[in-house]
Amino acid sequence: MKRTKKAVLRGICAALSIVSLSGAFFGCNADRTTNDPQTEQELTETDMPKIVYEPMEIEEVHSLSFDVIGGKDVMPISGYYGPYLTSYSYNGEAQPDMINDTYYRLIKECGVNVICYTPTNYASKPDAALKMLELGDRHGIGCFVTDTKISSGEITGAEAAERIQNYSKYASFCGVHVVDEPFLKDVVGDGSREMTSYVPVFDLLKSLGVVAGSNLLPSTSFHTNEGFEAYAEKFAEICDAPYISFDYYLFDKTKNVKDYFYNLSVYREAANRAGVPLWVFVQAGSQWNDASNRFDSEKPYYPDEGQFKWNVNTALAYGAKGIEYFPLIQPYWFAWAESTPFDFERNGLIGAWGGKTQWYGYAQDLQPHIAAIDEVLMNSVNRGVLVSGRKAIKETVRSSCILEGTSWRELSSITGSAMVGCFNYQGKTALYVVNYDMKETETVQLTFLDRYDFYVIQDAEKTHYRETALDLTMQAGEGVLIVFE
Repeated sequence: MKRTKKAVLRGICAALSIVSLSGAFFGCNADRTTNDPQTEQELTETDMPKIVYEPMEIEEVHSLSFDVIGGKDVMPISGYYGPYLTSYSYNGEAQPDMINDTYYRLIKECGVNVICYTPTNYASKPDAALKMLELGDRHGIGCFVTDTKISSGEITGAEAAERIQNYSKYASFCGVHVVDEPFLKDVVGDGSREMTSYVPVFDLLKSLGVVAGSNLLPSTSFHTNEGFEAYAEKFAEICDAPYISFDYYLFDKTKNVKDYFYNLSVYREAANRAGVPLWVFVQAGSQWNDASNRFDSEKPYYPDEGQFKWNVNTALAYGAKGIEYFPLIQPYWFAWAESTPFDFERNGLIGAWGGKTQWYGYAQDLQPHIAAIDEVLMNSVNRGVLVSGRKAIKETVRSSCILEGTSWRELSSITGSAMVGCFNYQGKTALYVVNYDMKETETVQLTFLDRYDFYVIQDAEKTHYRETALDLTMQAGEGVLIVFE
């Protein structure tokens, strides 16, 4: 059906204005070419000038992956606090020994492919640590070895190299865990786990070609934002780490969404400056018990399914190239409770007595989708994030990587409550769309500058389209990948 000539011309002007403005703001004017316009009388909806985007320049991608999990196209989905030997009993019943095939199968089936920390220390239990590596080889699960002889800096470089040979022969060996949440003198903490004291360990492991595992503090551990930002910058500057990882457990009464996105943006910038990938912790459960207190097991569990998936998918929209579930296995003291002796359902993908929790199911449900999209995300550069909807705009106000408006390259507009990660996928446009609503199903509408060929991966299903717009019905916290062809 033909439109009126005035309507057609208004549409052309609007489309070309959008391209010009978006190109000027985002530095992508050179990406756009158009055909010569036809005369006004000949112009119809089907033969309007096509707005074609030239490929972007291919950028260097900073990622870290491991052969044991499938190589560079496979995203590390790791678990913090891995399997350990029986160390506790109650009423004559001992905890199960989790360093065996049964629990490695459980870990594999929920999508975790790397154990980024385990309390099983090579320095005190070498046989158990080597058994973990052996099981990792068998099940295709990588492992960072905990070896306090190395991480404490107690031995020479030559001694460390000889020691590492004992476990580097295993295909599952990913690196050595160095430190969790180091402090920085005069910024936070009392000097224990002082960041600067680990610099020689990072340097040594790098010289040996070994990945050094670590994780950083959230902003809530600092008195000022300036102190927090100095901490993130200092770590990237002095430790020369192969990736930057941080934890911020959002679903707690002391935390807030604005601060979560502020943390994400600060560490995203630190990772970009250092030229390394960003890994993000995801909360599996609640009511941590670092102080070894007893908690009321009647308190509600969180995060729920929508919150958990929202946590994962917003991290991916920000360009994270690794997800870390905490805890993978519930430490036994995390299960202490007041109204009952133990609460094995409160946190961890796997409870301290070996059972699956609700978060195990959430992670397992996410696994096929992540496996369907990780090749694209692992080979893409995040160029920024778009947000749509009053709540999303309000809660990302402290984030430095939010792009202005709701357009980028082929994307003209977004309607609905959404967060959209914008990626350069080997020169092509890729968008990672997240339903910003943690509780309800939402419809998110994307409109494009023209009719384009693209494919969509939703719930692990890939569908090809040639359209000028796309309506996505998305579950709470769900993420959907779009790649323009």
